[in-house]
Amino acid sequence: MSVGHQTQWQLEAVSLSTAGLHDAWPKLQAGQRLCRIVQPTDRALVLGSSTRQSEFDLDRARRQGLAVVRRNSGGGAVLVEPGAQIWLMLYLGLDDPLVPWDLGRSFLWLGAAVLGLLRELRLNATMVESRQPRTALGSLICFADLGYGEVSVDGAKVLGLAQRRSRGQACFQLSLLWEERQSHLRELLVVDPPEGESLRVAGIAPLVDLSRQDVQNRVVKAITAL
Repeated sequence: MSVGHQTQWQLEAVSLSTAGLHDAWPKLQAGQRLCRIVQPTDRALVLGSSTRQSEFDLDRARRQGLAVVRRNSGGGAVLVEPGAQIWLMLYLGLDDPLVPWDLGRSFLWLGAAVLGLLRELRLNATMVESRQPRTALGSLICFADLGYGEVSVDGAKVLGLAQRRSRGQACFQLSLLWEERQSHLRELLVVDPPEGESLRVAGIAPLVDLSRQDVQNRVVKAITAL
């Protein structure tokens, strides 16, 4: 709860298909902030809003048991698997003080909360605080690039953020990688990966002495304390 801003966080655990999780759009009450702790029930190749289907071998993805899902946020593709990421969807009103009109800088409060937690866990974490040039590989795979508020550990990206605004609300999507599965996306590309561009990404499971549930609880607590 954030008393000073006359707002209140509500926590909600949701377990649905990846498509269902992206399609859900709850209606907030005045002054409400909703933190959904989401658990996908399937494995999915999630194409970003600007990803072209022709850039990935969708038949191969389906043969490997992946659903193919389109999201209305972000740019590059993401691989979703049960238990492989800590995934939160945060819904706030556009008049909330945590939602400035500057789309880029509106991620910074969220990234800073995760950054602080990872540093408490003694990880060498850094956060992006300014606009970064977009790479060709990053336009294909979300975790190949770093944007506002996103976090790396020892130079490898561990936190991805996306945002959608509609119906007077903002939805922040947070994916903190527990296990590293994103590099598999390169195998699904039907276009040649850009020469000289690398995918530096990591899961934090090997880096901490806590369970995934413990880390998830700490992430939620850090965010909803704001």
